[in-house]
Amino acid sequence: MSELQLNKDFVLRKVCGLNVVLPTGTNVKDFGGALNLNDTAALIFEQLQVGKTAEETAAALVAAYDVTPETALADVQETIESLREAGVMA
Repeated sequence: MSELQLNKDFVLRKVCGLNVVLPTGTNVKDFGGALNLNDTAALIFEQLQVGKTAEETAAALVAAYDVTPETALADVQETIESLREAGVMA
């Protein structure tokens, strides 16, 4: 998988108990909204934010949830693709 880097113009915040990815700077006008993430996707976002690989991120999911490594990696890859489509990945 190619290098995983989040666009630095997005931040993850907890708002009223929800995990929300918000644009910052000039992205506020261009993005025009926010992304709501479930707890699994928020954990993936946090792992990517500190430079973890897809495999390291999957291992964090295995440690946090009752999930197999294969399922965790598939979830990580699916979430990364969704973040790319939304423009949150650099």
